[in-house]
Amino acid sequence: MKKIIYSALLILFIWNSSKVLAQSDMISYGLGKTLPQTNNLNPAILPDYKFSLGLPGLSGFHINTAQNFTNLEMLEAKDADGNINSSNLLNSIKRNNRISSNNTINLFHLGIRGLTSYTAVSINTRTTARVSLPREFFQFAILGNASNELEDGLLDLNRFSTKLMGYTEIGVSHGREILGGQMTAGIRVKYLIGHGYADIKNFDARLRTYGNEEFRGDSIEMNVNQFDIRTAGIAGSVFDDDFNSEDIRSSLLSNGGFGLDLGATYEFSKKIRFFASMNDLGFIKWNSQYANQLSVPSFQYSFSGVDVVELINGEDISVINDFDSTINNLEIAETTDESFTTSLTARIYAGASYQLSRRQTASAILYSELYRGALIPAFTGMYNFQAGTFFNFAFSATMMNGRVNNFGTGITLNLVPFQLVLATNDLLSIAKPMKGRAADFRFGINHTFGNVNKGKSRAKKNSKNTIDTIDLGID
Repeated sequence: MKKIIYSALLILFIWNSSKVLAQSDMISYGLGKTLPQTNNLNPAILPDYKFSLGLPGLSGFHINTAQNFTNLEMLEAKDADGNINSSNLLNSIKRNNRISSNNTINLFHLGIRGLTSYTAVSINTRTTARVSLPREFFQFAILGNASNELEDGLLDLNRFSTKLMGYTEIGVSHGREILGGQMTAGIRVKYLIGHGYADIKNFDARLRTYGNEEFRGDSIEMNVNQFDIRTAGIAGSVFDDDFNSEDIRSSLLSNGGFGLDLGATYEFSKKIRFFASMNDLGFIKWNSQYANQLSVPSFQYSFSGVDVVELINGEDISVINDFDSTINNLEIAETTDESFTTSLTARIYAGASYQLSRRQTASAILYSELYRGALIPAFTGMYNFQAGTFFNFAFSATMMNGRVNNFGTGITLNLVPFQLVLATNDLLSIAKPMKGRAADFRFGINHTFGNVNKGKSRAKKNSKNTIDTIDLGID
């Protein structure tokens, strides 16, 4: 029983420490030519700077959380009697409700640009969190178990799952112009260091309250099907009876893996460009020393009420003792010292841009991530204004979860040799946090030097002023 509680607390802890994170980073695509970190999204995007450097504590961070079912304003809405409008709140809840988070801290970045290529080394620490909640979970929290609104008094709490992971990636990328500069292709190879992992793939439970239309509450029956809880890294170390403070370093750093990012851009014409990337194709193998799996068997429990006499006399409540006995008698299978491998959450970006003028661009971007076999999409329209490497501005509108309610903006400002980066993928959460369904913010300071476009312009000018020699066949 204790280990089940520890597992639940660990999942809640990791979730709470990573719940201000990012689902997708659309706005960085709009700042791509002046934001060195955009190369992390697409290794084929070649920034305009000849040299860029991001240092720990300055290089920046990106934090975000997003969900698809409600907002704070709805949670505070009152009905005519001054009570929380639970009816409207329940109407906004979907059959499957998702909370999706990512968090990235840029520890180091070094980029070197040539006339036709870009090579970068980057170190990022990332956390990801995904939680799926069934509609019945909210019905139980708002209505309780004895509401007449529940069909046959049944609460079906299946479709719940969660996955949480923290790791550091050390990546080397290279992008290069090909086909005479008409196309760029890029690749990033990453070594991954897993820090912690926890998941519950499928939690399937049913709660039925018996009675009739006049009174529902004769008895309650709970059925829970078999489910597994997996932990590893620092999250799994609590199950090691011999674990001590000296093992913290080992549990955080002894899990290895590899990842791959692929990207490409294609110049269809002078005004139209296509681009695409696939990110986080990879895995982490978790060290067997700190890997743990609990398999909780199916069980059933019936509750017929509390003995009032026991309450009055201050005696031990027999129904609580019965429930504790049911849980303690479960034959929970614990598997330790067996390593396992988990995949990263793959992400896909694809889009096109149209050059409105020398400084202005319009883009359309499709984003999707693959989680437990399901694609979770988003679509963004973006406007970009760039004044060389000195100033870059982007504004975006994103359709996510069936609604166009995510507006984002960002700037890069070059104050040689410092570059300031400010961006958000959700302005609404900042301007009107009560109506927002996400929280998103990027901040960072990079060191940037040179402009590769000046070198290209001089090379082009020199080529035009060059007179080819003519061989007259005379010595």
